[in-house]
Amino acid sequence: MTKPIIFLDIDGVLATVKQYNLTNQSKTWLQKYNVYPFDPKCVKIFNEILEKVDADIIISSDWRVEFTLEELADIFKINGVIRPPMDVTPQYPTSMSHYSKNRAGEIMKYVTDNKIGKNWIAIDDLNLNLWLDEHFFMCKSEWEGIKQSGLKQKILNYFK
Repeated sequence: MTKPIIFLDIDGVLATVKQYNLTNQSKTWLQKYNVYPFDPKCVKIFNEILEKVDADIIISSDWRVEFTLEELADIFKINGVIRPPMDVTPQYPTSMSHYSKNRAGEIMKYVTDNKIGKNWIAIDDLNLNLWLDEHFFMCKSEWEGIKQSGLKQKILNYFK
């Protein structure tokens, strides 16, 4: 069995709207990268998942376009995430009318190209369910992100 993989979006999953809004008001940006910090409660939940599942993180977020893998690893470390991302998904040209479909396609290309098998999930606030089915876990509220009630347990149950 291959090591579990988590395809991870950042905005709406680890970096919530609430955190972004508070940061804009208080100017508590991560100065080194000029980005807003992750929501500490979301980081706590994500770390609990990583501790139990021992998964590799592949970034599917648009942050992969703005930052190198090394910079993303540093951003994760600064925010207290216990494991750095290992890779990023490929980037396709996108249009807003096909944004979710493109994100799902980028994930599926990575799964196929890297022969991942079935031991993976994607966590996103975009609805990718149509294309990723049982592998997809949606953060339905950009205000809650991954700390949304019951989501952590659903993810842990998937990897049992």
